[in-house]
Amino acid sequence: MHPVQRRCRYPETVLFKRVLQSIWHQVNSGQEIWVVGRIMPDKTVKGGTGWGAEFAKLCNKPLHVFDQERDGWFRWTGDDWHETAEPRISHRLFTGTGTRFLLDNGRAAIDGLFDRSFSGAPTRF
Repeated sequence: MHPVQRRCRYPETVLFKRVLQSIWHQVNSGQEIWVVGRIMPDKTVKGGTGWGAEFAKLCNKPLHVFDQERDGWFRWTGDDWHETAEPRISHRLFTGTGTRFLLDNGRAAIDGLFDRSFSGAPTRF
């Protein structure tokens, strides 16, 4: 068996299937996807959070990731990630997801995103 095939085996358990189903529903329901995690060198997002990000890419949904290691927001353009300063939520139905290992800068990024998107004058969606 090829080493990559060995790494890509996933458990065929009810729990794993439910996790994938939950991710599918979250991303499918959102018009715009917001993620906190880490962008890997192969342009995927690390871990289970990456499943949602990849599904968003396949569905051509606006996708933003706050990369905690690079300490910045990035937007998927269809072929690559581009850094973006101070993005705002622009769709009424959005999905937010992310790592279990939220760092202080990730928490601050979420707070800033919500402050920019929902503070002050009413937002029109």
